[in-house]
Amino acid sequence: MRKEVNSNKEKGDTDRVIVGIVSRDRGEKLEYLLVSSMKDYGEFTGFYYPPGGHVKEGEDIRIALAREFKEELGIDVEVGREIAETGGDVKKQITHWWSCTASSFDLNIQDEAIVGTKWMTKEEIVKSDKVWPATKKFFVEHI
Repeated sequence: MRKEVNSNKEKGDTDRVIVGIVSRDRGEKLEYLLVSSMKDYGEFTGFYYPPGGHVKEGEDIRIALAREFKEELGIDVEVGREIAETGGDVKKQITHWWSCTASSFDLNIQDEAIVGTKWMTKEEIVKSDKVWPATKKFFVEHI
């Protein structure tokens, strides 16, 4: 099924963002991949969130998410199902959360805006003071 998200924002329009939830099994617990950006997000600068980005006009959402992983982290992902659609920490932003399976966990940061990656358990994400609030809320409600 093709699903498009319009990321071209006119004044007053809602910004649509896609993110991918990638996990790895560490024995008794799953760890989830998060990234941190050097972009200025005010009070949230340096906070962690799942990899993702914006969909180019006319681009299929699954292709866009796979492209973002390749551009940011140098890995291929298989995009699964959409888990949720939520509001974000940024005004007029809707976030689409998708499950993804990585072909490799050998990350190679390709995007100069990404300053770090971190694997965290759900419990660590929820307790951390360096994870975006919308990410914490998503993990509490959907994972």
